[in-house]
Amino acid sequence: MSMSIEGLGADGRLRLAPRDEEQRDAARRWRQLIDERLAELVPAGEVDPRPLHESMRYSLLAGGKRIRPVLTIQVATDLGATEEDALDVACAVEMVHAASLILDDLPCMDDASLRRGNPANHLVYGEDTAILAATALLNRAFGVIAECDRLPAQTRLDLTRLLSESVGSNGIIAGQFCDLQIRHGHGDDVAGLTEMYGQKTGALFVAALEAGARVAGVDDAWVDAVRDYGVNLGLAFQLLDDLLDTFGSREDIGKDTGQDDAKSTLASRLGAHGTQQEVHRYIESAASALAPLGRSGHQLANLARSYTRSTMERVTV
Repeated sequence: MSMSIEGLGADGRLRLAPRDEEQRDAARRWRQLIDERLAELVPAGEVDPRPLHESMRYSLLAGGKRIRPVLTIQVATDLGATEEDALDVACAVEMVHAASLILDDLPCMDDASLRRGNPANHLVYGEDTAILAATALLNRAFGVIAECDRLPAQTRLDLTRLLSESVGSNGIIAGQFCDLQIRHGHGDDVAGLTEMYGQKTGALFVAALEAGARVAGVDDAWVDAVRDYGVNLGLAFQLLDDLLDTFGSREDIGKDTGQDDAKSTLASRLGAHGTQQEVHRYIESAASALAPLGRSGHQLANLARSYTRSTMERVTV
């Protein structure tokens, strides 16, 4: 089933275009399926070692936008797979994302106190347990992919490689390292910041979208189109996050604002108007990349435009 996604509401949830109740129901069902399946795929909090499993579940099941796993399911179903084929893969993507947030919030990284409206993991369970929980979630993500018996063995290998690359020293980890370097004045020009955004944020967007295409078993031309879309969408997403950090409210976005005040960002380099222009440029580049996908590409292009519009409404500049 194809969906037309409107964007994010004030509660951080994906919103669908109001014209189609059936589409809204589909998105709601996907979020519910993701939440329920995530709870099944990690050990219960009562299982020893309890503090570790509680810490994993605390961050993984805290809600959030679920935009990455929803993207995985949408791409897969738009390109011919079933939601059952894509569900566990989508959950693995969300485990990687949750792990990255735990690590990102640590005092030695972004030193954040609030995540998804709740105290950061390390403030509840301690830095040591938080680090172990993040590592365990990453490990479990690869286990989930390996256990996807609905998918051919080669597809599971491709997905494992895809997630590994998105996390590794040319992906999220590289982006976090560059972020730390930028705080010390290294690589804080527009080119350096753009590269960092592409790694820290964009890498998992690309992986989430490409994972959906891999599940559907489409040819390389379609995979390349989805990947190019993800690169541009990830950059636009991070620029919008910069705007929300500067001009949004703590209550509205569910995490600390002003976290970027002491470091260089593209928003601080380009200014509010310039950042908005760059967002629109990336969104249109994302939409253009989808031409080979036909109708399915139109749905994803609408997602990007609608998400941008709804987020801009939460920014006052």
